Amino acid sequence: MKRKYDLRNKRNFIIILILSILIIIIFSLFIYKYKHTSKIVYDIKTGSIIQDVNKNYINIDDDAILKVRWNGSYYLTYRDNKINLGKKVIVYNTIDGSIKLYGTFYEIAEDGKIIDNKDETVLANTTDTKFYKLDDREYLLVDRKIVSDDKSISADNYVLVELDKMGNAKLSNNKLNLKTITPTKLVTSKYVFDIANEVLKYNKLDIDLKKIIGSSNQYKEDEKKDDGSGGGEENIDFNNNDNNDGVNGAGNDLINDKDGKGEPITLDELKNKAKMTSIVRIQEGLTQVDIDYVVYDPYNEYQSVYVEVVKPGKVDVVNLSKSETHLVIKDLVPDKNYKLNFIYTIVDSETNEVKPNKFEEITVRTNKPVYVGKITKVSTYGHSIAYTVQLQSGYNIDSVNVEVVFYYQEFDENDELVTKEAIVPGTLNVKSGAKMASGTVDITGYDIVNIDLAKVIVKSVTGSDGTLTIS
Repeated sequence: MKRKYDLRNKRNFIIILILSILIIIIFSLFIYKYKHTSKIVYDIKTGSIIQDVNKNYINIDDDAILKVRWNGSYYLTYRDNKINLGKKVIVYNTIDGSIKLYGTFYEIAEDGKIIDNKDETVLANTTDTKFYKLDDREYLLVDRKIVSDDKSISADNYVLVELDKMGNAKLSNNKLNLKTITPTKLVTSKYVFDIANEVLKYNKLDIDLKKIIGSSNQYKEDEKKDDGSGGGEENIDFNNNDNNDGVNGAGNDLINDKDGKGEPITLDELKNKAKMTSIVRIQEGLTQVDIDYVVYDPYNEYQSVYVEVVKPGKVDVVNLSKSETHLVIKDLVPDKNYKLNFIYTIVDSETNEVKPNKFEEITVRTNKPVYVGKITKVSTYGHSIAYTVQLQSGYNIDSVNVEVVFYYQEFDENDELVTKEAIVPGTLNVKSGAKMASGTVDITGYDIVNIDLAKVIVKSVTGSDGTLTIS
């Protein structure tokens, strides 16, 4: 009996020893990785454009540092703020035209080979055409000029493409911010990118991008169907995913099974299905949204076509003209979400009532204005700091709320000279149509050190729409 206990104790001891060694190894690797990554620091130059983890663009006009944590996430230290940028970072410098990539980017070459770029990837300029897959349904195109195959979209230097699961795409860079609602192809000097199908075409080589780290894209190309029966007053081809065949129409007779469930579909219902009224493109601005659309109503059945703009506490209705293809929704507030419901109305053939039909529902977000603060003069004799704030064109405001930050020295309770930070708030009144606002801060009694570290931070702006937070 004692021998059995000895064997069991030895076995337990060995298991505990192995587990302890594994824990020590894992902990040691963690410590090594933590120390290694904590030493990795990148300087981000003034004039750079960068996105945070929520895809908000940040204009860098002051010193900034990029660091990577042990878990692979990048953080930007900028104006005393620590900003999470996520695990993949794109930095475009508007001054020298360079692009820097941080994280793992899969480059797809002309011969179809996949190049795994990690840590920092530097592109001196955008003349060297590149294509990268970042993640599931996320891509980066780099070229001097990028256009859509129908020439309706044009971008310079780079475009970030983010698909939803239905194949619609958000296209953005430092100047572009729009959404595509119909299948779109982007063309560069070397390749064509079929966005919805996630296919990259290099000359005669077609590359299925879904096979590279996978894809959750559920988009499928609609197939036009026609049974060629003819012989009636019309024969309708249409795009949808139902199993409806071509139509011989005579009055309002029953046509075929509805959705393959044995329920009859009438000619009126089929005409309604055949309509291709849709939103083609949306581009967000500061206080407006530009919309390209198509109204397809060959039987003149629509009583009205309009969009509901859902705002806090109310809904605005804006009519869409059947004969036009472009609409501008104005008087919006910057940096706000708006839900847009696109609706057409038709008369029900049985009840003779006008019924609304929603054909699109889209949430948009207006752009955030950009304000740049700058120290212009420090007067030690006049005991003041002068500064300016460059205003955002296209958005009228009444005042700018700022914080002027500087550093000074004073003796503490131990009679030792220490450096402290001073934050002085200020409000600048803005004249109508002004491009710049200026002000001063009284620094009487402050022994300022290293005035190069002084800075102006725009906290918020106030106008007819209320107060908008900037930083």
